[in-house]
Amino acid sequence: MTDLIDLPNIGPRLASALTRAGISGPEELRVIGSLEAWWRIHPTFDCMHSLYALEGAVRGIPKLDLDRATREQLKKATQLV
Repeated sequence: MTDLIDLPNIGPRLASALTRAGISGPEELRVIGSLEAWWRIHPTFDCMHSLYALEGAVRGIPKLDLDRATREQLKKATQLV
């Protein structure tokens, strides 16, 4: 996989936003992590669904497959700032 759009949950708009934010490929997204990537594309993508999509992409799974504990951790992390 060499393109962001090849990852689960990443459509053209989200891939474009990530690229504009300096995240050019799947490996870079994995290294940066979903939360940092989400903050970089914020506020264009500011809903929790986009954060879950990014976490799913990092893990290589559909966002609907994220467990409840992961969703809660991500939600809490966005409220710390």
